[in-house]
Formats: sequence, C-alpha cells, structure tokens
Amino acid sequence: MLEKLTQKEFNEYAKNHMLSSFFQSSYWGTLKEHNGWKSHLVGLKQDKEIVGAALLLSKKIKFLNKSIFYSPRGFLINYEDKELLKKFTKEVVDYTTKNQGIFLKINPLIPFRERDVDGNIIDSLHNNKELVDYLKDLGFKHHGFGENVPNLEPRFISVLNLENKTEDELLKNMRATTRWSIKNSYKNSLRVFEAKKSDLTKFKELMKHTSERRGFIDRPLSYYENMYDSFSKTKNIKVLLVEFDIPSQIRKYQEDMEDLHKKIEQAHKSKKKKEGQIKELESQIESIQHKLLEVKELKKQYGSKVIVAGGLYMLFGKQIVYLFGASLKPFMKYNSQYLLQWEMIKYAKENNYQNFNFYGIEPAFHQDHPMFGLFDFKRGFDARPVELIGEFDYILNKRAYQNYNFMLKVYKMLRKVRNR
Repeated sequence: MLEKLTQKEFNEYAKNHMLSSFFQSSYWGTLKEHNGWKSHLVGLKQDKEIVGAALLLSKKIKFLNKSIFYSPRGFLINYEDKELLKKFTKEVVDYTTKNQGIFLKINPLIPFRERDVDGNIIDSLHNNKELVDYLKDLGFKHHGFGENVPNLEPRFISVLNLENKTEDELLKNMRATTRWSIKNSYKNSLRVFEAKKSDLTKFKELMKHTSERRGFIDRPLSYYENMYDSFSKTKNIKVLLVEFDIPSQIRKYQEDMEDLHKKIEQAHKSKKKKEGQIKELESQIESIQHKLLEVKELKKQYGSKVIVAGGLYMLFGKQIVYLFGASLKPFMKYNSQYLLQWEMIKYAKENNYQNFNFYGIEPAFHQDHPMFGLFDFKRGFDARPVELIGEFDYILNKRAYQNYNFMLKVYKMLRKVRNR
C-alpha cells in the first residue's frame, strides 16, 4: 500500500536512485507550493524498504472542483520490473482518485532510443517502445513523439557523461573550436563567482536581456528567489555569474601591443630582417587596436565592470543540471559562456557527479533549424542528445479531462494574444 514518506526518507531514496533528478525531490515540491501546487511524497515499501517513490504535485481546478496531478520526471522505480511498475501505478492511481484527481501526468527520465553526438539515431531497432506500449497497456495515454507535441519539460535533453574520464580526456573529446574558446576565455579579464541571494537581481537582468533577444518569456525575480530559498539550504543550487573587468582588458591589450612593438624593433635591428615577420606583427597590432577601440566603446556604454553571463545549476543525486543560462550579446565574443560551463563541469567532476546535464534542446540537428545554435553549443562540449520517451496522462475522469483541456487551450490562446 502507498505510504506518505517524510522529506528525509524521500530525499535519501531519491538522490541515490538511478533516475535521480531535482524534479523528484521534496525541495521541488516546496518550490511549487509557491505557485499554488500541493506536494505529496509517497512511496511503496517491501520489508520496510522503499522500492518505489514519487513526488506528486496537485493543483485544484476551481471551476471543476477537482485536481490535476503531475509526477515531474516520472516515478522513481525500476521500470524494467513490470510487476512492480504495475503495482505502483495502481497504488498511485488509487491515491489520486481518492484525492479527486482529473488525471495523472508523468514524463519519465528514460531514453527512447540512442543518438550520437550529432543527433543521428544509432540503432533504430533498439529502443524503449516496449516500455511505451506497456505504459499504454497500464492505462496511460501517450502524447506521441512529434516535434510539435507540447511537453511540460523538454523531451530532448543534452547530457555530458563524466564517468571514468579525466579533465584532459573531457577536453580532448570536445570540438576543437570549443577547446579554443575555453582557452581563449582565460586570456580575457573574466571572473566567475557564485551569486548570493542578493545577487539574483543581476541574474534576472541577464535573463531579461536574453529572453528579449531569443524570444522566450522570462520568469519574475520572485521565481528565482523562491527557487534559491527552496534549494540553497541543502546546497542543491548554484547560481554563477561572470564579471568582465574592462579596464583590466584595456591594459592587457595595451601590454600586448607594447610587446609587439618591441618585437618589431628587434626584427628591424636583426641582421636577418624578415619582412614577412614584420608584416605579421603589424597585422597583429592592427587587430589589437581594433579590439581596443571596441572595448573602450563598451566601457563608455556599460562602465568598468559588467556582469556578462550567468548560469543557474541544480545539484541533486548523480547529476548537475544547467537549468537556466543568460549572457549579454555585446560581450559574447569574450567566451564567458564557455568559461562558465567549463568551470562547472570541473566542479561536477571534482565532486563525483556522473553527468553534467545541459538540459533542454530542440531536435535541431540540421543547420537550417532556427534552434540549431543552442544544440551546436552544447554539442561542442561532447554532450549527447538524449531523446526521452515523452509524456503520458492517466485519465481518471474523462469528462473533466476534456473540459480541462478545452479551457487550457483557450487560456493559452488568450495568453499568446496578450504577449503579442
């Protein structure tokens, strides 16, 4: 029989599970309570040991006087044990039915089929279709695999496996241009530091800039503050910011030019004067002069020290998830995002995490796709696309389910009109 679990026993089980995710933690339930959800920590025990558990989020729909239920990233269970999956599903369905549920939604963190770093399917015959079919046999409605199928969380994610790899091996496996960008970032006057709660306004400003540039709707500052409060006490969240010191960068360019001028003087004094070498040095000076003018203009516009990039990372169980990222476009040439990711990848490696999860991508595996750039950035780190099995609904009340979906479509349409 399904039992209510304490936060301590649920989190201990969740963080050690093979499908561990911050979405399946009591902290995520606490965060969602700020948005009107109620959290339920439930589990199934055999001989006093937990064999399956789930965070269930419920929200009451007033006009229907019933609740929707959602288990973010699915049950923490061995999905290969069909009898256990069947029993656990029945127990959860009974629980949600008793609590006036309309439907139960899950989107398990389980791959559908394997893909290579470029997004190509490695073997179309070996996939988890059998599991998808079994979940449907248990009564779940599958939302399908189409690109335009809406999902609460991304069906495609991008994951870098850290197991049994040294830092040097991780770098070696990256694309050459990514390695160059990481190396170049250390030559620039960038400083990575961990943000405190009081610094979240700076992260929010970056997110606002990025959302306007890339055309997505950003969350209010209170969302990031609530997330920080929910996860920071147990050190399950990090917000990193990158500061660019413009005066320091100006000095670097000036010093570089001085060194080049000295080399030209030496070349002129040399008995074996090489015109080609001098021209190359003069070309380098011209390039630095151009960079110097650019950075001085940035100083006029932004001041001496500027927060140019940031990332919000979730740390739970076996992986670190890069959940949100933002950057100032005029400063992207200084490669702050590459520095940010590499510093966090090193942290993940040093602290024995198995995966660095770059999180959501579109299946944008061709250059003509509008979201190819984001996929390509993550691909450069040798992160592999992971295609998940998708979203499922267990319908508990068919009429209420139809009414809810109709009202949801109307709401989304009105919101789209308002945003325009």
